[in-house]
Amino acid sequence: MMFQTLMNAVLESLGLDSTTENDDEEDILKQCEEGSQLMVANCYPTCPEPDLTLGMPPHSDYGFLTLLLQGEAEGLQIQHKGKWLIVKPLANSFVVNVGDHLEIFSNGRYKSVLHRVLVNSKRTRISVASLHSLSFSTTVRPSPKLIDEKNPRLYKDTDFASFMEYVSSCEPKEKNFLESRKLTC
Repeated sequence: MMFQTLMNAVLESLGLDSTTENDDEEDILKQCEEGSQLMVANCYPTCPEPDLTLGMPPHSDYGFLTLLLQGEAEGLQIQHKGKWLIVKPLANSFVVNVGDHLEIFSNGRYKSVLHRVLVNSKRTRISVASLHSLSFSTTVRPSPKLIDEKNPRLYKDTDFASFMEYVSSCEPKEKNFLESRKLTC
């Protein structure tokens, strides 16, 4: 329910009215509802020397949106303008991360967020992530309604098989799938 509400707001902000998106190929809300939903629980135990380890290396999420309940311990960081910023936990709230699918679908109007998790020296960190994406067999592409002369297409079509092939072929520190999907002029 929360995901659908957020996606409706995203579509509205892009000028794509979900109630008039009847073209099956363009009905992204329906495709997301029929797509992949994955829930992941993470536990990062207290570490006396947090500088010597990383809870989760820098990455972006493959799907459309990730809803994250991050508990009370700090650790989540996002990269903004080349700097790592702490995302402070707020009680009874979710962090919403834009994923690679949404950046591609929006033709770059929404930006996928590079993030990582650091371990905490004082508290165990527990988080629960709900990741929402299209089905693994669906091709993700920029919405044709967001491409015109002033806004040229920025991304190649992609699918889960391409993502898995890319991830399998790279060293973990070099993984940047979204960059591999950008069109060059």
